[in-house]
Amino acid sequence: MKFVKILSVFLLNIFTLIHAQGYGSSGALDARNIALGGTNATSARGVYAIGVNPANLAITNNRQIEFSSVLPLPSVNINVGNDFITIEDYNHFFSGVEGTNGDISGRYLNNSEKVKFLDLFDQGSMINTNLGINLLSFTIYPSKDIGAFGFAVQDWTSAQLSLPKQVFELVLYGNDPGKTYDLNDMDMKAWYLRQFSLTYSRELTNMFPDAFRFFSVGVTAKYVQGLFYAGVEHINTTLETQNDYDIVVNGDSRMLVASSPSFGVVYDFEEDIERESKVGLFNDPAGTGLGFDIGFYAELDKIWSIGFAVTDIGSISWTEGLAEYTSNGSFTLEDVTDEELLDSLSDAITGEGYYTNEFTTSLSTAMKMGIGFKLDKFLKGNFPGELLLELNYHQGFNYMLANSTIQRFSVGAEWLPASWFKLRSGISFGGYDDFNWGLGLGFDAGILDFDFATAYTNTLFNGNSAKRVGFAMSSRWKF
Repeated sequence: MKFVKILSVFLLNIFTLIHAQGYGSSGALDARNIALGGTNATSARGVYAIGVNPANLAITNNRQIEFSSVLPLPSVNINVGNDFITIEDYNHFFSGVEGTNGDISGRYLNNSEKVKFLDLFDQGSMINTNLGINLLSFTIYPSKDIGAFGFAVQDWTSAQLSLPKQVFELVLYGNDPGKTYDLNDMDMKAWYLRQFSLTYSRELTNMFPDAFRFFSVGVTAKYVQGLFYAGVEHINTTLETQNDYDIVVNGDSRMLVASSPSFGVVYDFEEDIERESKVGLFNDPAGTGLGFDIGFYAELDKIWSIGFAVTDIGSISWTEGLAEYTSNGSFTLEDVTDEELLDSLSDAITGEGYYTNEFTTSLSTAMKMGIGFKLDKFLKGNFPGELLLELNYHQGFNYMLANSTIQRFSVGAEWLPASWFKLRSGISFGGYDDFNWGLGLGFDAGILDFDFATAYTNTLFNGNSAKRVGFAMSSRWKF
């Protein structure tokens, strides 16, 4: 089983689980935070503050206990997108052409069509998928002197794939002699994690009585189970076409894989080995790790607030179901026909598979800071309902899944025209998804909240020109 096939098995296992449970992306998965475009450093509350800013747990709003699980609605966030191809483009190039007798045949691409297809990759070639669910979370605030406690069990799956434009040039134009194709910008990562989080937060306003109206700090400790990982460690492979139409592969790549024993993955280099798949709610981990979050929250007065947090500081050690696929040295692909080209390139890029030793990956470490502004308080009641405005700055510290070192700025607004109804929206710029417009609704039924949101809302108006789509829903009990 080659590397791409291993990923296919992983996705098949994950989607089987989704059918039974549902999953969401790393970061904030509840619909409120998604609706605000990920603007949450100061405004996340209760169970929704776990994993976002632990200091916010000490802001109780007179709620002593909160609880969230899969009932009545699970907290689920799903988003899928890419940088290059729209639904309309996909239908044009890949759905075929209907003949006069109703038969569907492949579309013939003349030179202008090939140029049109390659132009799609000018803005990037990344594909992202993020899925996740909050299996269980609760918070309790015994008293101001004791502080607030929170616990959560959350599943995360993410996958991203960057496809080099030059590979498509080779496939479209054939192995035209005398050209060199560089695959250095190819990247691929995927993982499936389960996090167990324990959070503690306490108000410490008395330490800064002249500076803040309210001040709290918080910390979250995490035990992380890694159930699957696949990732490109490095790739410096080049392809050189020869005058006799052979292709010289200068291989220099390494890809690592780890898989839960429960998934029953058998690698292609393993002979006479059979493993049974025993996928369920509790799967044996392929690796484990520790992580933590830290943060603070402060109110300058009734109008202004600030928040700061660093999340997912830590790593995972992968110890089970380990393999690496390595391509080293130069070799020649001879007599490559168009029909064999893709398979030959896949084998050449992937290389040979072997057992490997324990390896470590970082968590998706990131920092966020925010400023909150209560417009209704500023207008001293001359506003219908309550309106919170928030501005955030987000900085990732690595390129692990659902993370990026590209700066992200976001602004969000939550309006409560009535105590039972909330309207939210937010936009973000930067990060791995470049631009995002979130929109959502919230309903407060006393002891129960319901929230719904869409991410990349702008794509809903683009129809077949959409490149990304996202949806989230959540519920929580309040006592």
